[in-house]
Amino acid sequence: MVKWFDRTPRDVTRQLLRQHRVPVVGDRVLLSDVRPALAPFVGQALGLELELVAKAGRVLAEAPSLESRVALAEVVRIHAARAGAFARILEGEHVDAEEAMRPFAETTRSFADAIAGADWYEQVLALHVASGLLVDFFVSIAPGLPEDDQDAMLRALRSETTHPHLVHLLQRAIVATPRLSDRLAVWGRRIVGDALLQMYLAVNGPDDSGRAVPSQPRLEPAFNDIVASHTRRMDELGLTA
Repeated sequence: MVKWFDRTPRDVTRQLLRQHRVPVVGDRVLLSDVRPALAPFVGQALGLELELVAKAGRVLAEAPSLESRVALAEVVRIHAARAGAFARILEGEHVDAEEAMRPFAETTRSFADAIAGADWYEQVLALHVASGLLVDFFVSIAPGLPEDDQDAMLRALRSETTHPHLVHLLQRAIVATPRLSDRLAVWGRRIVGDALLQMYLAVNGPDDSGRAVPSQPRLEPAFNDIVASHTRRMDELGLTA
């Protein structure tokens, strides 16, 4: 069993980038060329997914209608199934899931606090934005995993999506209360910054104070692609990203 108890987040995340030749497209490095170590990579993904499960549960509990509760029950189920799939990947490699998540516990809790939202509408948008950004990131970097684990990770990420359920709820809310648009647009932009910090942590590791290190200039376009996908999702809601 892989042991992480005596490792700091910096010690663990240093292993996320193994020594290898990174192919460059023009002057840019692709996320698919990163070679993450399995345990910390999936451990961080699992910890973040479990926070989304918990958040979806709270949003479900506060849902204002039966229709929204039905939709959010599906959101909870999808996030829970994805978390279970991540845990099984670790189990298949004889890695204890709790130990793999432990180095990222503090930063994951900080992320959950940062996207808590002031009301139910902000919580629903936080689920939508955070899930979309993190799924896009982990899909982009998963090709660097060993083939069997790569396939399992991509199946977990792509098999089902919460997107239609959350878009429907948000679109109905915005139509019913148009003044929500400006506030939600601003809130969505804040969530992007917090999600990017989690991505930088996964790729570069933290600095000496434990904070995420910004991406390298040649890797930055890969993150720009992820943000562009987010912008399209916000456009679908009629919100300015």
